[in-house]
Amino acid sequence: MQAELSAERLIAACEEAVRTYEPAKTTVDTHTDQFNLRKKISDPDDQLFVQQVVYGCLRYKKMLKIVLSSLYFKHSGETQRGDYTLYTVFAYLAIVRLHELGFSAFRSLVLSQEHFKMSIFLKFLFNQETVNNWLRPEWLKMFEPSFVDEQLIAKLLVFAPNVHNLLQILEGRMASEAAKKEAAAEAARALAEGRGGKGEHTTPVPFQLTEPKPRSVPNPEEVITKTFKANKVPTSTYRDAKQLPERIELDQKKDLNRMQMKAKYSNPKRQPFKLRVTERPSNLSKVREEVEAAREAECHFEGPKANPVPRPRAGQGAVRLNSAAILREDILYRKKQEGEAAVLSAYEQELRDASEFESWQKRMLAQDEQSRLEEVERRRIATIIADEEAKEARARKLNENRALAMIAKREAHEALHQLQAEEHHRKEEARQLVRDVQAARERPVLAMEEVAKQNRLKAQELREETERLEAQAAEEKRVEEAKRADLIQQIRALELVPRKRITALDPTYVPQHGLLEQMSLAELRERLAVVEQDRSEEVSKRRANIVSSKQERELDLSQRAQRLTEMRELAASQAAAKRDALREANKLAERQRQDRLAEAQLKVHETIEAKRATRRREEAALAAELKSIRIKNQYLGVDKATVERKNWESQQAGAQREVIARQQQRHEDAKHIAQKRDSAQRVVNRSREQKVQETFLKEYEQHLEEAKVDSELEKAQVLGRQAQLRTMLNLGQSQSAKLAGTKQDWGSTHGSSASMRDEMNATGIAS
Repeated sequence: MQAELSAERLIAACEEAVRTYEPAKTTVDTHTDQFNLRKKISDPDDQLFVQQVVYGCLRYKKMLKIVLSSLYFKHSGETQRGDYTLYTVFAYLAIVRLHELGFSAFRSLVLSQEHFKMSIFLKFLFNQETVNNWLRPEWLKMFEPSFVDEQLIAKLLVFAPNVHNLLQILEGRMASEAAKKEAAAEAARALAEGRGGKGEHTTPVPFQLTEPKPRSVPNPEEVITKTFKANKVPTSTYRDAKQLPERIELDQKKDLNRMQMKAKYSNPKRQPFKLRVTERPSNLSKVREEVEAAREAECHFEGPKANPVPRPRAGQGAVRLNSAAILREDILYRKKQEGEAAVLSAYEQELRDASEFESWQKRMLAQDEQSRLEEVERRRIATIIADEEAKEARARKLNENRALAMIAKREAHEALHQLQAEEHHRKEEARQLVRDVQAARERPVLAMEEVAKQNRLKAQELREETERLEAQAAEEKRVEEAKRADLIQQIRALELVPRKRITALDPTYVPQHGLLEQMSLAELRERLAVVEQDRSEEVSKRRANIVSSKQERELDLSQRAQRLTEMRELAASQAAAKRDALREANKLAERQRQDRLAEAQLKVHETIEAKRATRRREEAALAAELKSIRIKNQYLGVDKATVERKNWESQQAGAQREVIARQQQRHEDAKHIAQKRDSAQRVVNRSREQKVQETFLKEYEQHLEEAKVDSELEKAQVLGRQAQLRTMLNLGQSQSAKLAGTKQDWGSTHGSSASMRDEMNATGIAS
């Protein structure tokens, strides 16, 4: 099964492959194949990825060099030269292959590296100001402006929001790692200063061991030499191993056995059998897997879980401190006493105390916090009120937003078609470039074959020269070995001559060598005994001193431990009192915050209810006015003559046609203006894509102004229609007063007045 590399190992392999490539010795394909074989990279996708990264880094070497030079110049104090290859690989992946690779895969590759390095690199590369001011002027010296703006910068900055989110993740992880390191360092410092800790660290202290004494050198013993007679050196020692009769016979037997074995197995009758049973389908592997799975399941079991260690209660158990802990705590206590004494001496000398300033500072901080909370509540109330207003405005703008969204979708669809066509054209150019590069790769292969042929000829000549020199060196070695053997035989003959040595030792003999402090062995032994007695007395005296010093130190430690225990108990009582006071203060602050929050909620509720009541009153007043108008229209009993009714109908129809024509003209003008704006917007989008958002916002604001103007015109029309309705109502009442005398006329004109009332209602509703 082919193992797929992780993101960290894959980047490390690419970095090593780029760093170890030597163009003077091999090609890219040969180097990557040998590298994958040497590193045992068996997955085809990983092999292809490494090969493409190496080829891309070499192809865009000059462009990537500009990026890395700018990075190291701008962030010289935050980058290391040893990461040059790593930044090269990531620069190639980000600038050239990010669209093809996908941001999710690029994100996993970035997170597999050191977070600080990747944070610096991403902040530099995905910054629009950096790209335009640092990289674009240098890239324009190498590539076309369209390629730099459209293929490099535009495609790179598309992923700027995603990179911003990735940077937040990297910063969070760096902060957590820094916090862990700071916590570990603080625990180590606390343990070193005797402030305890969490029981996770122990500072080793070396033992005060007594230095061992050197051992006395024993007296030299008499060396008894025994002579022996060595055999002669065999003649086979100075002969070549290949020329020995046994070696020649052995080689002949090996050749004979090899020929017999070859003849034996070349016979078709002795070929191995082919069994049909091996070719039949079998479920042996499946059964084997089931048995192995059953055996493995027996190994995975959950034993009885132990209960957790009970947490000790406060004041339960006593910790026995060693001498080092007592001394460290005593030193800390003395330092605190020295600090307090320094404060008192400063107060005596300078006649001032910092307690008043600290109390004033705490009071000012509390006031600042109170004002901050009040400001937060005020902003919260304003936010809630603004949210209510926004909800009402959102309904009015919904239709306009839908229209704008449809236009934007149509433009996006057209832009997508254009982008797909450009992408297809770019891929065709890339395929043609690949074919050209593949055709150009055959030339180095031919040149390499010619160089290899010349190298073989040179190697043949070198081998012949080496063989000649080896033969000459072998002849010289043989002559030298012959001389050496003759000399060894002469030395051995001299060693065979027997020698007789007798040595007698006199303990009282004093050698007369003319040196100071010469003495016999007996005198030396007597002096040694005296010195040993003196040393034993000195040792006993030192032991007595050590015992007394230990007793004094134990007494001192006990006194210090008692004093520290008293101070610890006093500090614990003071800390408990301080915690109680702080707890009461927090409870009071929480109650005040709850009261303030309840009061603010009441104010918000009252404000919202007041606005809602105002809106309901306005709606009720408008509904009542419409209802009164509708009731009055029902009681219009008299109408003009049929001619006047027809004239009125023609006037209403003309007004209606005028309104419709004006609306159509307005729609045509708005459509014409929108088409002009759309064409202008497309031109602006093609020229500079970076100003799309700003142009959209300007058009949106202008459209809002036009909508406001239209709403004002419609409001004026509604008011005019209401004035006309009131005039008609007064006219109808005057006519009803004139013609109210005859009941017959009322019956004859009832149908026409009803039709007129219906037309007026329809006209009012349309208006």
